[in-house]
Amino acid sequence: MIQRKQTLFLLLAVILYIVTLSCPVASVTAQGLHQGRVYCLLWQDAMGAAHFQYWPLFAILLLSSALSFYTIFLFKSRPLQATLCLVCMSLSLIWYVALVIVSKSMAPDAVEFQVAWPAVLPAVAVILTLMARKGILADEKLVKAADRLR
Repeated sequence: MIQRKQTLFLLLAVILYIVTLSCPVASVTAQGLHQGRVYCLLWQDAMGAAHFQYWPLFAILLLSSALSFYTIFLFKSRPLQATLCLVCMSLSLIWYVALVIVSKSMAPDAVEFQVAWPAVLPAVAVILTLMARKGILADEKLVKAADRLR
């Protein structure tokens, strides 16, 4: 059902993904001088120029948020809903791997890559999605038990 607790968990996860998409996830400094900010879609240098070479971070989180939002409306197909929750959690973990790859590619020996607080939000979204999946599986178990009694 649409008003169940797993719906709220998935909706909060979508909101966290959107906040992460719009906030800078890291900053880059070299020898104490501010060099730029890293967003999910782009890297903005100190002069304000945008470089779109790190768009996979954006694509992964956009896909995760879209799947989480779509999963909310699959309440009639609980097994598929639980599977899509696993896919969303996997995509969030892949986003962290991509963030590490970005940090290694941007931060050679002389550059410092500092992760900002919005980079933690996909991990919170993973926890919320896990809680939603647990609720979905509990509902499925309850429906199967009710079918067995008929």
